[in-house]
Amino acid sequence: MAKNGNIYLRRSLPAIFVLALLYILPLASIFLRAFENGAEALLEVFKDSYTYRLLGFSAGQALLSAAISILLALPFAAFLGKYTFPGRKLLLALSALSFTMPSILAVLGFVIFYGNNGVLNSILNQFGIESIKVLYSYGAIILAHVYLNFPVALSLITGAWSSLSDREELASYMMGKGKVKTFLSVTLPKLKGTIVSAFSLIFLFCFSSFMIVLVLGGKPSYYTLEAEIYKRTYTDLNPASSAALSIFVFIVNLLFLLILSGGSRIKKTGRTSKTLIKARKGKLLKAFFITLLILLFILPPLLSILYRAFFTKSGEFTLKAWSDISNSKVGLQSSSKVAIVNSLAIAFLAAILSSRLAESIVLHAARNNAKTLPILSSLPLATGSVTLGLGFSFVSSYISSNSLYISYLMVLMAHLVIALPFAVRTMLPGAKRIPSSLILASYTMGASERKTIRKVERPLLAPYRRKAFA
Repeated sequence: MAKNGNIYLRRSLPAIFVLALLYILPLASIFLRAFENGAEALLEVFKDSYTYRLLGFSAGQALLSAAISILLALPFAAFLGKYTFPGRKLLLALSALSFTMPSILAVLGFVIFYGNNGVLNSILNQFGIESIKVLYSYGAIILAHVYLNFPVALSLITGAWSSLSDREELASYMMGKGKVKTFLSVTLPKLKGTIVSAFSLIFLFCFSSFMIVLVLGGKPSYYTLEAEIYKRTYTDLNPASSAALSIFVFIVNLLFLLILSGGSRIKKTGRTSKTLIKARKGKLLKAFFITLLILLFILPPLLSILYRAFFTKSGEFTLKAWSDISNSKVGLQSSSKVAIVNSLAIAFLAAILSSRLAESIVLHAARNNAKTLPILSSLPLATGSVTLGLGFSFVSSYISSNSLYISYLMVLMAHLVIALPFAVRTMLPGAKRIPSSLILASYTMGASERKTIRKVERPLLAPYRRKAFA
């Protein structure tokens, strides 16, 4: 395919170096802290039965959350991957809002909408229906995880489904096979790699869940391993124990990652996409109901945040919260502006850097069939955001610097190492689906490898790059 695969390797080396550096630094600091007083803390974690109870709960809720997210997304992706209709692109963009928003914002939306005195119960009470209790339960954790990860499954599977050739399906129908048999024997095998990839991504995200289980679970019996790490660090003030538990989590997550990556190979295709069928009559009505169902699931928590910003619990319109923020006497005006600027700046830089670095990694992996590189780039997923944050805090303590610039740099590095694996997973299917014939045609016409990458591969990868950036 490539004249010389070394160009893809050379282009990916800076990204590999950055990823390795940002990952090794916090992980090494955690190992140093865990063995600061010998191996006693680590041995205690591995021997403690409570550790394995946390492991069982973390894996169980992650497995259930990932399975529900995939199963819920499949029927919607089956329609969206085949038909086009007015508002389809907007629907996919809106459905991704829940995943792009911070976990704390999702938690806030859930509390406002599903709370005992929340918007949902207020509506039910107006119709004489008794209040329902959703929060502070195992069900609330699963619901929140599905809410955040259903868009991930929907986006990945829809993208893969819309790129599949329908020739084999049509041949299956001509042979007398029904829709179910055709799906199981033809479509599902083609989608297997994407489904497993989406499942593993969601599983690892939920396994390392922190904010959702801490707030919506409501009690220690619903703690995941990441929540326990946070507790031991900031409540128990026992960094050695939390570092030892972080190493345990890393080993377990690494095993999960290796197992799940085995079935996530995505087959290359000779075409980038197929022509979607324009929905008419009955299909258009179906598209309307699908849109309605997705929006009814996605929008209420988001809209409830907007509602509570302007209305009290009793339903009275108020601008008090906004006046408090804008009132300089409260002392929040400058801090709010700084927080907004910091958030936007860090998010923008992390998104730009992660999508750009991921591009070189996925092109190298796709053109040279590098199976190990995508797995290695996913290693930060085998650590968790709390663990990585703990590691960077240890790095800061070793530097012994109170510089504001160092603090900003650490925050940006932490965001980048967390975002990069997501960007790689998002863009890799796109890189593998770039037809080899186009690349060979570019070489035949005399274009160099660099020009082929710039004029052919990067433009075809642009939609996936935009998804990764978002």
